[in-house]
Amino acid sequence: MSRWKPVIIPPWSLSDLEEILNDAVRVLGKIGVECTHQRVRQHLARWKGVSWDERRVYFSEDLVRAHLENRRSSLRQQTEKEQTQFRLGGCWAGLNYCDPETQQVRPASSAEAAQMARLWDSRGLDGVIPVMPGDVPPALATLTAERIALENSRFLGGSLTVTDPEEVRYLIDMFAAAERRYRLVEQVGISPLKLDPQGLATALCFVENPDVEVVLTGFIPMAGTTCPLDPRSALIQSVAETLALDMVCSALGISGSGLSIRVEPFDFQYSFIVFGSPEWCLYRALVIQTNEFLTGQPARYGMFRSVAKKPDSQAACERTASVLWQALLGARVFGGVGQLSVDEVFSPQQAVLDREILAYVKRTVEGLDLSAEVDPLTLIEEGVREGNFVGVPDTVSRFRKFYWFPEIFRHWNLGRWQAEGQPSILDEAWAQARQEIASSTFQLKESQRAEIERIYQKAASYIQNR
Repeated sequence: MSRWKPVIIPPWSLSDLEEILNDAVRVLGKIGVECTHQRVRQHLARWKGVSWDERRVYFSEDLVRAHLENRRSSLRQQTEKEQTQFRLGGCWAGLNYCDPETQQVRPASSAEAAQMARLWDSRGLDGVIPVMPGDVPPALATLTAERIALENSRFLGGSLTVTDPEEVRYLIDMFAAAERRYRLVEQVGISPLKLDPQGLATALCFVENPDVEVVLTGFIPMAGTTCPLDPRSALIQSVAETLALDMVCSALGISGSGLSIRVEPFDFQYSFIVFGSPEWCLYRALVIQTNEFLTGQPARYGMFRSVAKKPDSQAACERTASVLWQALLGARVFGGVGQLSVDEVFSPQQAVLDREILAYVKRTVEGLDLSAEVDPLTLIEEGVREGNFVGVPDTVSRFRKFYWFPEIFRHWNLGRWQAEGQPSILDEAWAQARQEIASSTFQLKESQRAEIERIYQKAASYIQNR
C-alpha cells in the first residue's frame, strides 16, 4: 500500500456528459438566446452558422462544436502550471459588515472598508474590495469603493458593478492616475437564455480602449426558478448559456468568464438563493464534473459557501461541508472567503476562520500514508514494554507529519482551556485579522492620491447631478 486519499465518485458517465452536450447544442439551435443588441447581432452575423429572428439568435451544431473544440485546444496549449496547492482567494464585495466587536451586521463605514481592503492587501489579493462603503449615497458606492481600493492596496480594484459609460471613463482615469489598468466587468447573462442589452452596450463602448480590460460574465441559473429543477435539464441549460456567451465574447473580441457553468439551488420556503446547503453540494458535483468535461481541464477553483449571517455554528457547518465536498472533487483554490449570507455580508473574523477550515480540509484530503514498512507485532511489543507509544521511534519520526496542529481550533482539554483564560475563537480570529491588517504597509504616492481625489470629486459631482 502507499497513500490512501478520500475521493467522491463523479456522478456522470462519459456517455452522460456527451448527451448533455448534445442536448445543449440542440437548445442553441432550436431555442437560441435572446439578444436584441444590434451591434452584437451584426458581429455574430459574420459567422457562418448563426441565424436570428426578431429577438433571438440561433447557433448551428457545426458552429458550436467547432468553437468548443477550438476553446479546448487553446486550454490544452496553456503552459500555466496546474494549481494543486490549497490556497485562499478573495470574495465579492459585501453590502454589509459583521462588526467583529459587537457582531452587529450593518453597512460598513469608508474607514472600515479601507481597513478590510488592507486585510486583503496583506494577503496579496487582487479583485474587488471585500466590503462596500455604506456611508455614502448608493449612487457613489462603486466610485468610492474603487478609490478605497486604489488608496489602500497594491492589486485590488475594478470589476464592481457600473453601467454608466461616463462613470466608467472617470474610473479609467482614476486607475490610470495610480498607474493601473481598470477592469470593467459587465454581467450580461440573464437566465434563462437572455443577454442584457444595457450591459452589452456599456461594454462595447470600451472594447477598443487600451486603458481598460473589458470582461463579460454570465448566467447564474437557479434550480426551479431560472432553470429547470430537474438536475440534468438544469445542466443542459447552463451548458447552452455558457457556450452562447463564450461565442458572443469571441465574436466581439472581448474576454469572458470562460467555459464555467453554474447551477445554484433556490429555497422555496424563503425565496432566496441557497449557498452551502446539501442540495448545493450535490449540484456542485454535477457542475464540477461537467466543467471538466467541457474544458478538458481539472476543476481547481471552489468557493466557501453559506447563508449564515454571522460567523456562527451555521457558518461553520455549511462552510466546512461545502469546502470539504469541493476539495474531494478536486478544488484547491477557494474564493468567497469571509463572505456570508450568500454574498451580502463580510466578516474579517470569518476570513481568518476560513483559513483554519481550509487547513482542516487539506489534512483530510491528504489522506493516510499506508506505506510504512513496520512489523506490527514488533511495534506493539515495543509499546507494551514501554507502557505507551509516545517515545517509540515510529511515533517520534512520524507524528509531526501525521497530525494537523490548528492555530485557533486548538485541541485543549477543558482544564487547559480554563487555565488559558477561556479564550473565545472569535476574539482570537479578530486579533489575527488585526495583525494582518497592520502588516499592510502600502502607501500610494501623494501625487497619485491627489490626482485620484481630483478625478473622484469631478466624477461624484457628475453622478449626483445625472
